[in-house]
Amino acid sequence: MMNVVATGIVLLIAGGLVAAMVFMIRLSTDDSGKHPEIKQFVEALFGGTASPVQADPANGGQQESAAARAASSDEPFSEPCPACGDPVTHLHQECPSCGLRLI
Repeated sequence: MMNVVATGIVLLIAGGLVAAMVFMIRLSTDDSGKHPEIKQFVEALFGGTASPVQADPANGGQQESAAARAASSDEPFSEPCPACGDPVTHLHQECPSCGLRLI
């Protein structure tokens, strides 16, 4: 008798989780614009092209120029590779000796 009750509870929980996932997928794929925060969250999680909601379009230009200034102000560096210890510089995207992808 206990096994039947426990199985029923587990199936109810699993069914609830599946229903919640289907509901979130429907909300994230809805094009009505009712839930932009959820859509951005799902797109950011799964590698989509999430675009931030901007109240002021002029503010977006300021953010882009700030990002360009930050990228141009990166100073050159030379550090040991975390995997093999060989020196890598700011020009390397991968370690030349072990092939580790550098960020």
